[in-house]
Amino acid sequence: MTGLLDDIKAMAHLREAQGGKWSAIKPEYAARMRAQNRFHTGLDIARYTAKIMRDDMAAYDADTSQYTQSLGCWHGFIGQQKLISIKKHFGTTKRRYLYLSGWMVA
Repeated sequence: MTGLLDDIKAMAHLREAQGGKWSAIKPEYAARMRAQNRFHTGLDIARYTAKIMRDDMAAYDADTSQYTQSLGCWHGFIGQQKLISIKKHFGTTKRRYLYLSGWMVA
């Protein structure tokens, strides 16, 4: 809990340093979002994803019989629901892939 309280104080200080420009930002909400997100930059996400992909490609090259055909869908929410179902059914999402074959533009 100390980490969260420290983040709240840091966010409040950062907000104050911006004058009134950031007055709509609630330090508690920003600190909670920071606590929920283990990635701080897009590069962190890319590194994490690349490691998973490299590990999976090496495992696939070692034994292709352990992999399923990939599933495709058009919408991110449907993709999320499919992955939840896969994890419930198989207990893991390892060696099971889903790709978004299109993007919804609103």
